[in-house]
Amino acid sequence: MASKTQKRNHTYHKGHIALIVVGGILLVAIICFSVLAGIKYFGEDSETTTSDETSKVDVTEPEKESETIPEKDSDEDGTISPENDAKKKTEELEKQQSQEVEKNSNGLKKANVVLNDPYQTEDGKTIISSTITNVVETDGNCNYIFTNNSTSLTKKTRVLPNAKNTVCEAVVLDKGSLSAGEWKVRLEYKSKASEGVSETQTFTIK
Repeated sequence: MASKTQKRNHTYHKGHIALIVVGGILLVAIICFSVLAGIKYFGEDSETTTSDETSKVDVTEPEKESETIPEKDSDEDGTISPENDAKKKTEELEKQQSQEVEKNSNGLKKANVVLNDPYQTEDGKTIISSTITNVVETDGNCNYIFTNNSTSLTKKTRVLPNAKNTVCEAVVLDKGSLSAGEWKVRLEYKSKASEGVSETQTFTIK
């Protein structure tokens, strides 16, 4: 009797162990399946997110520079509009005037002669200088002409050209060279290509 009971218990324990093993195997299989399913799910979700972000990238085309349409001098039918015609004539006139050179009656260029104010030094000397502002020449003659009633005196000096104009060397009159009283002076300039006369300056010798 005892032997039969022991055999029954032994058989029961073996069946119980088999159930536990089978259950464990099933549990491991479920866990592995869940892990694989999760990996696949998150992988697809990551690809979807990347795809969505890529599709959201704003591709903006560079702005095209506006084309400047050149101003037409004439209308479509070939005629020149009054506004453009007047503008063109004004430009031509200004160009022509800039190219014109004022000349004297003898055909020489009119020299613009500027006579500086005469001044006297403390020791009684009188100094006068002048500049020809619109020419640069080396062959000009500078003549300072002094007058006092019927008295006349001419002083000649050389030219000193520079990059912009021509300077007439200053004339220096010692004390006593001119008698006391009111004097007038002008500069007459002449070269092979131009000539001109300054305005008259008045000064007093004491």
